[in-house]
Amino acid sequence: MANGAGDTAEIEALLEGVRCGRADATDRLFALLYEDFRSQAHLLLRVGPRQTLCTTELVNETWLRLSGRTLSVESRRHFFNLAARAMRQLLIDRARSRAAGKRGEGHEALTLGAASDVAADEPFDVLALDRVMTELAATDAALAELAEMHLFGGLGFGEIAELRGVSERTVFRDWRTARMFLLRFIGDGD
Repeated sequence: MANGAGDTAEIEALLEGVRCGRADATDRLFALLYEDFRSQAHLLLRVGPRQTLCTTELVNETWLRLSGRTLSVESRRHFFNLAARAMRQLLIDRARSRAAGKRGEGHEALTLGAASDVAADEPFDVLALDRVMTELAATDAALAELAEMHLFGGLGFGEIAELRGVSERTVFRDWRTARMFLLRFIGDGD
């Protein structure tokens, strides 16, 4: 989801402004990252014909959740974690709402390939993903964070590596572990 490396300094400066409570910094940060949010929302919303949430709505709702509370953002990594979590929660809330309205028939399918070219393309239930992500977080919080940043935040392995201060190879290796966990438990849930 992050813009190119050239914008890193600007993002950091704006995040510092957000930490200091400057409303203009929040607005400028949103403007800077808007297209990145839209691209990721577009990928996440490719879930089938029953989807009623549009890209713009997901981006705007995500930003409202982020800016609707006092953001005490510690770092770029923390900000992108918050954004990924907000998108995830919006999709989960929408799926729960649809499921309740349709008496269980409103579950929407995602694929682990939605935000990744190295993931499986078998569709699965968004609510099942939420349950499995919660289970992964209980087992290994770092792997759950990586999966959330990659799947919901749209961050590539290089971006995650930079945010975590590790090699891209390490992130890819961790992603394979997280992905195997997710696929195994999503498959067991069927």
